[in-house]
Amino acid sequence: MKKVFSVIVALAMMLMGCTAFAATDITDGVIKVEGVGALQNPNPAAGYRAAKMDAMRNALEEAQGVYIDSETTVRDSVMASDVIKTRINGMIKGAKVVQRYKDADGYHVVIEFPVHGAQSLAAAVMPATATTPAPLPAATTFVPEIPVSTGPYTGLIVDCTGLGLETAMAPGVFTADHQLVYGQANFSYDQVVNKGYVGYARSINSGVSRAGSNPLIVRAQSVQGFVNPVVSAADAAKILSENQITGFLSQGNVVFVK
Repeated sequence: MKKVFSVIVALAMMLMGCTAFAATDITDGVIKVEGVGALQNPNPAAGYRAAKMDAMRNALEEAQGVYIDSETTVRDSVMASDVIKTRINGMIKGAKVVQRYKDADGYHVVIEFPVHGAQSLAAAVMPATATTPAPLPAATTFVPEIPVSTGPYTGLIVDCTGLGLETAMAPGVFTADHQLVYGQANFSYDQVVNKGYVGYARSINSGVSRAGSNPLIVRAQSVQGFVNPVVSAADAAKILSENQITGFLSQGNVVFVK
């Protein structure tokens, strides 16, 4: 099986440069893929083995489509580093089987692996660093006076509905003049890998529990580099001044709504 999977990986690497990039959505925090084995297999065990191999191949393709940040995808990292390629292979081999069934189309196996945490995609591709997290900028970086508080707030929701935001493991919130408001630089390696610092939701009304019971909601003006919401200077100052009261940014209580 190891030899067969190695062949699959090699073929996938060869095909990467010939196919159009399709971003993989990580809104749910896991990547789940299905594989199918032909009914012509001599017994169910063989059919399910074939289905799992197909699922592993599909998992590799899906993993490669994940944005790390606005400039790098997992595919880029795999192409640049044999170490990362080996880690990805190991992660996929250890993926959890969550469903097996047989129907008229064949034998089916569904596997999944986490985006963050132990044995996760982030652990496989994020470069380890001992750099001390950078402090958040002051609210007065963006406006002359600190905004009056309307909180306290438990978290932040950045509404990017209709702007074509893609999901990523290490995005950032910026202003129109490219100043970073919040991002990977503000967190340790362990925080980024184990939990991440941004969650995603498909609606402002559901899937936003990460931001707590009383989140500050701001509307993004645009999206930079596919994955980075751009907010106004006034909203940037509001985010940072409210964070001074409850510290929701340092806790990663942030959700981007797609």
